[in-house]
Amino acid sequence: MNKFKRLFKRNAYFMITLIVLVLSIAFAGFILAVFSIGNTVDQTSVGFIYLGNYDEDQYDTRLSREIDLWKVTADYRIEYQDYTYLVDLSMIDFDSDATISNLVKDRENKAYFNLSIDNIVTLEDEIMTQFTTSVTSTFNIELFTSDLMNDVSALKNRKIYDLTDYLEPNVSATTLDQAEVTSISSPDVLSIIAQVSTIYIGANQRFSLLNQLGDLPLTNEQLSIIASGIQAVTMNTNFNGFIFEQNYTLPTWASSGMNVRILRVNQFDFTFFNDFSFNYQILIEQVDATTLSFSLLGYPLITAYETTPVFQVSIPFQTIYIVNEDINELTENVIITETDTEYIYHVLIQTGVAGHVTFYMRTETRLGELGDSIKLFDEESLPTPEIYYENIVDKEVI
Repeated sequence: MNKFKRLFKRNAYFMITLIVLVLSIAFAGFILAVFSIGNTVDQTSVGFIYLGNYDEDQYDTRLSREIDLWKVTADYRIEYQDYTYLVDLSMIDFDSDATISNLVKDRENKAYFNLSIDNIVTLEDEIMTQFTTSVTSTFNIELFTSDLMNDVSALKNRKIYDLTDYLEPNVSATTLDQAEVTSISSPDVLSIIAQVSTIYIGANQRFSLLNQLGDLPLTNEQLSIIASGIQAVTMNTNFNGFIFEQNYTLPTWASSGMNVRILRVNQFDFTFFNDFSFNYQILIEQVDATTLSFSLLGYPLITAYETTPVFQVSIPFQTIYIVNEDINELTENVIITETDTEYIYHVLIQTGVAGHVTFYMRTETRLGELGDSIKLFDEESLPTPEIYYENIVDKEVI
């Protein structure tokens, strides 16, 4: 019986202690809740501008002051190729009344701005001047101003817009240059057209002809024709770092500035670097049985690129004489030279052509600036020997 009483007392003490603990925790929670409610921090803001510890009659002054400072320090720009237009945020008027009247307590609110029709026109004119009308003829000013107003309402400190996001899609397929490769054998024309119609040049990448076409069933000659056509239409662009081998004796289809030799086994490739963030493409079309057309398609270029050949040095040709006893004074077009002891008969069978070394210089002229010239690549042409038939006859024999 005594044991039972002791057990009961022990459990009673435990229950009382537990009840007191629970009530203490509940009381403490209640006190903290009341204290917190009485000391809640107002989290009201407009973008990054905090208004929580300001009276409502101070909102206008604080917002106007902070937004004037934000307009000066914020960086909003449009970029295209290597050109930039800085958006003048002073053209956008802050609407304090609309901002304050739409405030919601304890949350981040947006700022309200107005952009007048006159300022929209000014903005559009400045953008078209900066990026030229040839690029911006399809510029969507309504879409741009809509995006701009959404971003400024959030008081973003930095925003970069890509001009191409506001151009019509077909602008990306503008024809930038064209060239024809002629005097190709008909089988080569048919083989090339059957295998290749479009070649892609990736943004910010080094283009390699062998990487893109090396696995196709095309001969080295056919790949050389393609590379030469690409060379012709890419010289007057931003592409740089050309690496290739040339034909020192020109095939029938090659010419100066359109002369690349591809040889798979030796890794003779045709490569260059596209340093713009745009893709380009080469369109290959058949003109006739022996002619292919190459067209470079992509976004229009603002900087003017002009590549010209600049002669450096001449390489003289040799004169070769081939003995031919059948020619004499009766031979057509014979050239007769008489000495004291002999007659010398010559017939020209191949005209000599001097070789040359030529630098291809590209002048890059940025909008509103003077041009700057760089060497794009050099080209060497071997001389063609002058060849004569020759017959020397002693006068005594005659």
